[in-house]
Amino acid sequence: MGPSAEALLVLAILGLYLYDATTLLCCNEAVFSPAGRRGWDVGFGSRHMGIRGKELFIPNPLLLHRPTFRLVWSLEDAGEARAADLQPASLLPLAPALWGMAVGMLVLLPLGFFTALGERALLSGLLLIYVNLVLALTWTWLNRSPLQLSPWRFAALAFESLVCPPFALNLVRHLSLQMQPKEDAIHAARRLQGPEDWSLTRDRFRQRLDDEIDLEEVNSARWTRLIARRNRLTGGREACQE
Repeated sequence: MGPSAEALLVLAILGLYLYDATTLLCCNEAVFSPAGRRGWDVGFGSRHMGIRGKELFIPNPLLLHRPTFRLVWSLEDAGEARAADLQPASLLPLAPALWGMAVGMLVLLPLGFFTALGERALLSGLLLIYVNLVLALTWTWLNRSPLQLSPWRFAALAFESLVCPPFALNLVRHLSLQMQPKEDAIHAARRLQGPEDWSLTRDRFRQRLDDEIDLEEVNSARWTRLIARRNRLTGGREACQE
């Protein structure tokens, strides 16, 4: 006997949430997330999993309230060392609504399906989900200007959230990913991370440059530029905190 319809529904909620949380990154993109007192985490897509030349990035599913900012880094040129305006606190008001929806979907609905609480838990879960969803969308609409959110983009987010509430759990991620700060990711990581975290992140940047160098013909123009970028990263001004 297979799983019940109720169990399949709970699994579908989890699957849709994780599917929607997944981001496809180019090889020269990184994702920045606030990490409390540690400063910032820097994530990269998987070099072994991807779709149509892009790499799969899956954020920590237990931290649905954390923004994820996408930054691009230049493979061949350091570019201008401008500072990006990353403001995770601007999305903090959405955290209670997201967790309210999560409790409704992943706690109250299963309690209603699989315990004696039954309809009371189901109705409470649905109420908690949709009240918090409406609050989250209302706040997003009222703050669409500082969030750099066009009316059409808001309409798309609102439609998919109302039609498929598990997608609404990723609202903070969607809003922060579309902001696209204009700073080279290597500059940003060096500026925002502590020495230990930056050392690990720098090694990951260097590995990606090494992969690109291996694909180029030795002594070609691009090979030379990649080597110069790698040398700046490992032994020059990009190697240390400024």
